[in-house]
Amino acid sequence: MQYDRVIEQTLRDVRGILQVNLTPSHNLLDQRAVESLRAVMGAPQVGNALERGNAALCFVLRAVKHILSDKAQPPRAVLNRLWDALDEPELNRALGVKQNSRISVWRKKPPAR
Repeated sequence: MQYDRVIEQTLRDVRGILQVNLTPSHNLLDQRAVESLRAVMGAPQVGNALERGNAALCFVLRAVKHILSDKAQPPRAVLNRLWDALDEPELNRALGVKQNSRISVWRKKPPAR
C-alpha cells in the first residue's frame, strides 16, 4: 500500500510541475521543468515504488519515466508527450483532478506586454 501512495503522490507532483509550466504567466522554462521532473522521478522511493508497486497507476508512472528518459527530444516535445500521457479522464478521476485540466489552462488570456 505504501508504494501506491508514493506512486499517486509522484503523479500529482509531475502534474503540478506541468501545470506550473503551462500557465501563460509561467516562470518555469521548459528545460528547467524537464530537469525538475527528472529529479522527482529520480528519487529513491519512486524507484522502489516502480519496482514493487502493483497499481494501475504504476503503469502511468512507468510511461512518465520512459518519456523523461528520452534525452534526444527537445524539452517542449517531452512536456507535450507527458501531457498526452497524463491528461486522461480515467487518470484524472483516479487522482481527483478535474477533467480537461490542460485545455482549461490554455484558454486563459496571455499577459499583456
